[in-house]
Amino acid sequence: MGGGSSTYFWLENWVGGASLQVQFPRQFDLAQNKRATVKEKEGIGWAVGGGAREWRRCLLSWEEETVTECLTLLFDIVLQDTISDRWRWVLDLINGYSVRGTYQYLTSTDTQVERGLTDAVWLKQVPLIVSVFVWRLLRNILPTKDNLVRRRVLQHDHTACVGGCGSPETAVHFILRCDIFGSLWHSIYQWVGISFISLEMVSDHLHQFGYLAGLPRFIYPFLKVI
Repeated sequence: MGGGSSTYFWLENWVGGASLQVQFPRQFDLAQNKRATVKEKEGIGWAVGGGAREWRRCLLSWEEETVTECLTLLFDIVLQDTISDRWRWVLDLINGYSVRGTYQYLTSTDTQVERGLTDAVWLKQVPLIVSVFVWRLLRNILPTKDNLVRRRVLQHDHTACVGGCGSPETAVHFILRCDIFGSLWHSIYQWVGISFISLEMVSDHLHQFGYLAGLPRFIYPFLKVI
């Protein structure tokens, strides 16, 4: 990061390991100027009371808490007006981007997902944004609080589920176990008219729910869409 005049404040990855749009999606939705540069935001003041806090409406109390988290990230940022912004390949800061290095990273990732399972995610009946969400979910790269702590975006004591249930927020908990969000599955089971016990892994849940034993084969595409 140099002077910040060539870097989008919300849309680009310049602080915290991910774009602020990903880290703070609620703030991004409420922001008046989603294409402001870092330089523009810094110029009007992004500290408490600064003009950079421009929202489409007044924030709720829990939304103000996420603003505090964002300001914590920005507290030590000092722009260098004499230096131009430039891209860095974080996987290799010395040699920069290479096809070989990228291939090694993708093939050595700790999270391995069956190819057949990920292929089932891309269905023409499902909106692309939903398929991308599930694809990221299977690889555990959603901005859940446990991942944000691992990336040093949040502190270790900021892991409580956003649903207010008190449990640590992980992808498995958020999708399957949370009393607020995970309970949606019980409504789905009643709607479909089945009895089903959620498994411990999201990938296992997707595989078994999409191919429920005892049901006709023509039902499987319908279950995959759900």
